Amino acid sequence: MKLVVHLIGLFVAISLLSGCWDSEEIEDLSLLVGVGIDLGEDDQLSLTHQILLPASGQSAETPAPSYENATVLARTVHDAIREVAMSKNVLFANQQRLIIINENVLKSLPLDAVINQFIKDNDTRRSCIIMVSKDPAEQILSTGEDGSVPSNDLYSLSENISATSKILPSITLGQTSASLQAAGSFAIQSVSIKEKMLKLDGAGVINNHSELAGMLTADEVSYMNWLEGNIEGGIIVGEHKGKRFSVEVIDQTNKEIKTTVNDSQVTIDISTEYNTRLSEDWYSNEDSFSSSYLKEIEKAAEKEVERQVGIILDKLQNDLKSDAPGFFYYIRSQHPKFYKQNKNNMDEIFSKANVQFKVDLKIIDFGAKGATN
Repeated sequence: MKLVVHLIGLFVAISLLSGCWDSEEIEDLSLLVGVGIDLGEDDQLSLTHQILLPASGQSAETPAPSYENATVLARTVHDAIREVAMSKNVLFANQQRLIIINENVLKSLPLDAVINQFIKDNDTRRSCIIMVSKDPAEQILSTGEDGSVPSNDLYSLSENISATSKILPSITLGQTSASLQAAGSFAIQSVSIKEKMLKLDGAGVINNHSELAGMLTADEVSYMNWLEGNIEGGIIVGEHKGKRFSVEVIDQTNKEIKTTVNDSQVTIDISTEYNTRLSEDWYSNEDSFSSSYLKEIEKAAEKEVERQVGIILDKLQNDLKSDAPGFFYYIRSQHPKFYKQNKNNMDEIFSKANVQFKVDLKIIDFGAKGATN
């Protein structure tokens, strides 16, 4: 019996020593972290593949680049990948974090066609995020500080949503695929180059036909986040007694979205509540220790938010005619029969919907300064 045990132990040890039969040296892999898609010449696509380079032994005075970009022209996305393989090692997409699509591509092609290969590819991570670019995607993936990788920089910037309301929640490849299958509109974060730096800047709205309906500014992204009840941070700048103030969002305490259907008329009621902090007040006679004074600030801030929501609601319903906030998800869950009958007309139904918005802001902190007398 002891002999059998020893033989089993020996067999296990030998198996462990053999290592992974299908392992590859990291130097032999092209680790893909980002892909940029632009329009090329002669009805072709121009794909830029951002590939991580293994660390070298160069000195800090002359640091080696940490990535390289391989740009090729092809008729399809998959064809582009094969073109890259003619000059680079086979692409390893398990580390891919980002897909950037130039807005001109989406003016010519539906989004579902552009990302079809990524969705079909088993190696591409469903968690990689998608962005739209105002500048050529090739330029976006070539912009950054020395030693930094643009794809990683953009991925990190997308996590700043708790610091500002002007950034959309990241939308992944998997979420994009699900939204397209649900035949609903949605928005994708946009990026641009400002003063030689990458900046998250607005959003592209995809309608329920997988087409680019239009672009939103950074301010309009903030307005839409308020409309959705999707604020994780940021500030509201308003005026009280003719002087400016800033109210900072701390956290959301309540969110309720109800939809009602009467024949083909849809009503959407949005109610949200937030705890906030009075972070800045230019009124010289402020008295933050007074509950009535804080109530005045709260009402002024709520009025400003409602003004902003009115602006974006008008643009979404009348100009873009797209349910970018995704209220169709609430219709689907609360009125499944109506949704099933009108699944392909959600944008039209939203554009005619009666949307009611209410926000309740409560200031629970105002810092160290209060009454001035």
